[in-house]
Amino acid sequence: MYGGTVSDVLLQEAAVAIRAMGWKVEPTGDDLGLWLVDGKQLSDANFLALARLIGLLTSPETIQ
Repeated sequence: MYGGTVSDVLLQEAAVAIRAMGWKVEPTGDDLGLWLVDGKQLSDANFLALARLIGLLTSPETIQ
C-alpha cells in the first residue's frame, strides 16, 4: 500500500494498473495533480475517470 491521501493511493493504483496494460504513465510533478498518459496530459480527476472507464477502478471516491 502507498502512503498519502486516499486520492493519492487511488492515483498510484490506477497508474500501476494502466502501466500493466502497456501504457506509458507518469505524473507531471510531485503533487500527482497532472498525469501524462501515452503523451496526453490528464488532470487527476480525468486520470481516475480513465481508470474507471476501462474497468480498472470501480470505487466511487472523488478527488478532494
